Order: sequence, then C-alpha cells, then structure tokens
Amino acid sequence: MVTECGIPPGENFTYIIDTTDQVGNFWLHSHIQSQLTDGFRTPFIIHEKVKPDTYDEEKLLYFEDWDLRSFDDQMDIYSRLNIKKIPIAYRMLLVNGINGNVTQPVVFEPGKRYRVRVVSLLTLFWVKFRMPGHTMQIIDQDGVACNPVEVDGLDLGPGQRFSILVTAHDTAEFNYKYNVTLYANFVDPLPGILPRYYNGPIEYHQNAPLKHIPDVDDDQLLWSNTLDLQARDGMPLLPVDRQIVLSIKQFTPELDIPVYTFGDYAYNHSLVPTLFTALSMGDLAFNSSVYGPQSQAHVLRYGESIEVLVYSDNANDHSLHMHMGEYQVVEVGPYGNAAANNRPVVAFQRSGSAPMRSDVVTIRSFSYIKLRFRVNHGAIIFFHCHMIHNFKGLAVTFIAAPDLLQKHMKVPDEVIRMCKIQSIKTSGNAAGNAGYDLTGLPPPILVKRG
Repeated sequence: MVTECGIPPGENFTYIIDTTDQVGNFWLHSHIQSQLTDGFRTPFIIHEKVKPDTYDEEKLLYFEDWDLRSFDDQMDIYSRLNIKKIPIAYRMLLVNGINGNVTQPVVFEPGKRYRVRVVSLLTLFWVKFRMPGHTMQIIDQDGVACNPVEVDGLDLGPGQRFSILVTAHDTAEFNYKYNVTLYANFVDPLPGILPRYYNGPIEYHQNAPLKHIPDVDDDQLLWSNTLDLQARDGMPLLPVDRQIVLSIKQFTPELDIPVYTFGDYAYNHSLVPTLFTALSMGDLAFNSSVYGPQSQAHVLRYGESIEVLVYSDNANDHSLHMHMGEYQVVEVGPYGNAAANNRPVVAFQRSGSAPMRSDVVTIRSFSYIKLRFRVNHGAIIFFHCHMIHNFKGLAVTFIAAPDLLQKHMKVPDEVIRMCKIQSIKTSGNAAGNAGYDLTGLPPPILVKRG
C-alpha cells in the first residue's frame, strides 16, 4: 500500500486522471501482487488536443507475455516442491490481445505517414520489434517527446513505450511483415521455444504478394537506446544536490524463492498506506523511520536535484520504473564480473546535453545506471522493478516534500471509505501508531549480503 488501500471485492472506485499537462503512451495496471502478471493491464493513450501535422494516421501495437496458469498457481507449485530457482514457464506473446502469429494486419495506405504507438505490457520478458522494409524514427519514449532518431528496431523492457514514425511505400505492389522476438536473459535458451519469434502482416493490399526481406543478425542492427535520444524541449542536464545509492541484490531464503532488494531490507507494504503516514505525522514525516524499514524510504526536500545511482551485480536484467514523474537517464557502465557469469559487458555511455527523460529504463546485468530528477512537487514516489521482482522486494519509496503534501493534499472521502471497509488505518506511522512506535508491524526480511 503506497498511496491507497486498493479496491475490495464487490466494490468499485472511479479514478479521475488529470491529463492537462500530459500526452503520450501510458498504461493502466494493478499493483496488487500478481494481478498485473495475470493480465490486469491495458494501454492508456493521451492524445494531443490538436493532432500534429507530422503524420496522417495512427496505429497501436501492444505486447503482453502470457501463461495459461496464474502466477500464484506457479508460485504455489514451486514453493511446495522446494524449488529455490523459479523455473519460469516459457511464456507466449500476445499482440493486441491475441496470439502474436494470428493478429490482425497493420494496414498501410501507399504514401501515407503513420505514427505507430508501441506499448510493452510485459512483466517478465523483453521484446525486440522491427518492421523490415520500412524506416522507423523514434519521436517519443514514455510520454516524453524527443528529437527524431532513426533505428532498425525497438528493444522494449517491461513497461516501456515508444512512438515511431513510419512512411508507407508509394505503391501497394507488396505486403510486408513485422517481426517480434520474445526473449529474456534469465531463462536458458531452448531452440524453437525461447527466444520465441512472431510475425504479423503489414498489409498494403489483400492480394499483394509478400515481399521477401533477407534476415539480418541482431548484432548488425541499430536498436533503440534511451541514451541515444535527446529530449525535444532541450532541458539541460540537472545538477546533483544529493546522490542516493541503490544496489540490486538477490537472496534466496531457505525453503523459499528468491528475494530481490535495493537495500538491506526487502520492500514490503506497510499497515498504513505510505501517503497517509506522510500526511498525518507532522514534522516526523521528514524522518524515514516512521515509514518502517520495509518501505525502504528516502525523504526528499522540495527543490532538491537527486541522482539515483543503481548498481547491479545480478545476472538478471531489470526494468526500473518511477511513479509520479520522469528521470533523466544520464549514464550507464559496467559493474561486477559479467564475463565470469557469461553475460555481455555493458559499454560505458553518457547522455548528451539534453538527456532523454523516461519513467522506465532497463538496467542490464552487471552494470550501473545514473538517473536524475528534481523534486518539484509533493508526492510518494514508488521506484521499483517492473518485473515480478516488484512484489519480491525490489522497490523503494521516495517521500518527496511531505510538508507540501500536508499543506495541499486532501484525500478524497471515497479513498478513505475503501480503507475502512478493509479495516485499514488511515493515519499514523507504518504500523498505524504514534511517533516511532512500530509495534505490530511485521518484521522485515533482512537480506544477507555478500
């Protein structure tokens, strides 16, 4: 529970989303346990009030990884069998909600220019997306416009979104295919099973023959890379007032499945939503102790420029998402011993003068990444891995300007009602008590280091 108590069974709740200052590709999803993994997700597109004149029409493609069993069923089996390494099933790909190899065609008219919105609703795997025979130009990522950059394909982790411009050919002489590869670095490759390859039709005319495009090795192609992009508004690199260092670690408790963490403790929800603690604790809201060790809270002051330095000597890739804003993606580089773990070494790269801003970025195995943002409003910012590691502990909370929250925010009565139905307290520290008394708060999982 970060900002609310959730909707109890049999109830309903209306979310009002202010889109005044937002346009772009987003998505809606649950944050309750494995509901996201099991399909509680959908794209959410915010259009400009006036359509830009840089394209004629739009297309939407969204990708999901899918398994016939619920995630809870899988976890139950693994726990009862005392399996310490999660043998994730070789999941399937859905494109626009159906099997990726039988999806409806993307219909192009000769000579038209299209904005193709590409949204990753994935939770465990990554995808590579290409439109062979066509030129792709990235024009935005995660709702932030960028200067156009031409690429051969998009490499999307869980939660990432892009818009690309694609100009159709001048004639309807041929049809084409787009390619989607479902892959992950934490699952052993199995020929014919993983990576999984999917093709969808790009249709110019129902009866046109398919244009043969020779295959090209991935290593010879230019893939999307946030550090290659520049924000279109030219916002310069932020200074650093404070650096927060997070280190991704993995720990497997005895008779359990792995726990992932950014700190000494695995993240877990409080007994009181973190927002309500920030609103009700007065000056103590600036002391991270009141949020409990399991929240991994970092309190930020208004106006601070924060650099988050994330290290990963973990063999898995992770998709890092920040709620309530965007960060500048500033730098990546190698960390740990990738070669000894049969992983590629991540090359050092730094952003340009106007770093691209994003709310989801992939940190590759055995690497580090630097992200920067400015605290310009009061908020409870949830920073987490967008894979299943989210509910296995890989998350922290940034308590941004709690004094501004206390001054300006009023929690709607309906939000309070949802909590009361579930007998969840709406004030006090993480345990629902006064001051620093955390009696009743379940003990956090202390992660063994080394």
